[in-house]
Amino acid sequence: MFKHILCAVDGSEHALKAAITASELAARLGSALTFLTVTKELQLTDEIRHYMEIEHLTGSPQYVLDEMTDRVLSEAKEQAIEHGVPNARTEVRTGPAARTIVAYAERNGVDLIVLGSRGLGDITGLLLGSVSHKVMSLAKCACLMVR
Repeated sequence: MFKHILCAVDGSEHALKAAITASELAARLGSALTFLTVTKELQLTDEIRHYMEIEHLTGSPQYVLDEMTDRVLSEAKEQAIEHGVPNARTEVRTGPAARTIVAYAERNGVDLIVLGSRGLGDITGLLLGSVSHKVMSLAKCACLMVR
């Protein structure tokens, strides 16, 4: 029925439920399963750069985001293993969440996108609509929204 399931995760409670649902489906159907998280590229302001210089800090705050991304994907992968899908893949992309999820699905032959009904979105979610609704309106494949 579904050969390749894509599950978008962001660390929210609904995303964890989506990871469980996607894992259960993949196990029952023998589907390939990929977990995808979409991050934003951190832009350092002049004030932050100046502060880092004064405090003699090197590197970038990006490592905090990278650690969170690793944790989110590890939790999703644990769910897959727990539900009998030991070979789930994980992917990280940067960009606008909904469009990046849909583009990944189209490029990789995904026939089902699973995602939580509410994520960790900011105020733009309230003003412009949630990522899950945007994905459902843009995607050419089936979508499953998990509450």
